Amino acid sequence: MKVPIETVERELREMALRSGACAFVKVHPSKIITAQWVRLKCQYGCKNYGTRLTCPPYSPTPDETRRVLDEYSVAYLVKYEGFLGIDCCPPKNLKASIHDLSLRVCDTVASMERHAFLSGYHKAFSYGAHKCVRCQDCVLKANPSSRACNFAKVARPSLEAAGIDVFRTVELAGLSIEISPTKAVNSPELLPTFTLLLLE
Repeated sequence: MKVPIETVERELREMALRSGACAFVKVHPSKIITAQWVRLKCQYGCKNYGTRLTCPPYSPTPDETRRVLDEYSVAYLVKYEGFLGIDCCPPKNLKASIHDLSLRVCDTVASMERHAFLSGYHKAFSYGAHKCVRCQDCVLKANPSSRACNFAKVARPSLEAAGIDVFRTVELAGLSIEISPTKAVNSPELLPTFTLLLLE
């Protein structure tokens, strides 16, 4: 039996905010924008291309993602800023801090997906953030033909890896996104992280 959507939404919001999110915004899936250029940015600009099962060319194409989004009636965009629990920007150990941030955000949205599923929303599906960090090296490194992810139940592609135009989607959701002109992260808002949860 499905729990009323208002109850589930409140519970999901609480889970997100408790994990350190600064925004939890309900959006219609039609306002989530997919674009071919996003995949090009992964292919020609990201050193992780082809190194993770959650990244292109293994992740869904923009067209596949669009078709999936069209099967849902509600989505929640979740925004985080900064490194979560670290007061200084940049942190002393940038690599470790980003790893911890990625894992915390991805664990939270996976828990939210499971909570929605157990509440009767069986189509619940989430998107992760950043590159997958669950394994130091993806199974692809040892066996390029393998598709047997060690964390298949919780590993998810990021919005970008699935061809979602984060800039336009965030704008349509009424949120802001700032980009540092350098790699320096001197304030939390210069490291925005977004995840997405779909429900039907």
